[in-house]
Amino acid sequence: MSKVKQVHNDADIPVQAVPEDCSADALLAQAAAQADRRQVIKDIIVSHYTSGAIHKLKLKDVAKRAGITRQALDRYYSEFKPYIAGKKDVTDLVDGTAAKAKVETQATINATDAKWKARLDQVLVERDKEIAKAINSHVSTLMNDDIAMFESNQLRKSLEKQTLHAVELTKKNALLELKLATSFQREAPLQSASSRDKIIYDVDIEQLCIHYQRTKSLDDFEDAKEAELIAIREKFARFTSMPDVHVVLFADRYVSRFNKFAERYTTLPDETCLIIRLPLFSRAEINNFIKHIPPAFKKSLHVPYMPLDTERKAQRVFIYQRNALPEQEIRAADSADTPSMTWGLDEIVSFKVQVGD
Repeated sequence: MSKVKQVHNDADIPVQAVPEDCSADALLAQAAAQADRRQVIKDIIVSHYTSGAIHKLKLKDVAKRAGITRQALDRYYSEFKPYIAGKKDVTDLVDGTAAKAKVETQATINATDAKWKARLDQVLVERDKEIAKAINSHVSTLMNDDIAMFESNQLRKSLEKQTLHAVELTKKNALLELKLATSFQREAPLQSASSRDKIIYDVDIEQLCIHYQRTKSLDDFEDAKEAELIAIREKFARFTSMPDVHVVLFADRYVSRFNKFAERYTTLPDETCLIIRLPLFSRAEINNFIKHIPPAFKKSLHVPYMPLDTERKAQRVFIYQRNALPEQEIRAADSADTPSMTWGLDEIVSFKVQVGD
């Protein structure tokens, strides 16, 4: 009787008894099948996180869709578990600028949607607290016959105010989703290369201002801004294998809208352009950010210019009329260090900003 060895598939189920002297073609076929299974698992994970689904992806669901057991997934494909759990960025599982841009765009849409849903929930909780506080503060001073009328009027006013606020938040959410959808369309394969290879990384200064107006904590404002810049900085590694990467830094002075700048910026042919909002003002801060950009990347700094102090003040009121910037942040922007090519830049562009732009 000839000796045989048992060969197991990814589900840990015997497929066939293969003689020890089995052909190389059989082994190659099995290796190809395993590679195909890995690609299927990658596609399942990426498809889930680009679909906008709000439910979590589970190991057993991935295993079922991939046609293997939960135990086989845990044993043979454990490297995918952090991506399934959402602990690692699924952008690492896709190749090519267009695919990465699609995943980045969908992730931003999902994050924006979750942010505004959480904000709306918070508004509703605050509304209930305000109603309860208003009722408790007035019951002791009103006659019993007037309590019902007072509660009705206060409740109506509070509900009207909160409803208007909720509508405003919904409008903002819709505008953000429209903006992101438009950005995704620019990256679609049917568009020109200059539009398709433009990836935008924004720092949500407007949301930081909302939080600052509630807390009045400049430290929290600075910490949140730094955290967003670090998150952007960590994405550079995804593009190191790509040729002709151009990092366009928008030196935000709070006198010009970053989204308009990003929309109008035109990339060169065959260039992958990363457009980044950079609200940093001192040489040390900017140098600390630039040193994390891979040396092979082209680096340019675009600085908006508005000469008159009165124009800058009017522009900031216009842009940040709902939630004002911290005064310390405004002073830092106005006294920002003049950029120099010695900072490790390949290009410095200064452009004049028109009032209302």
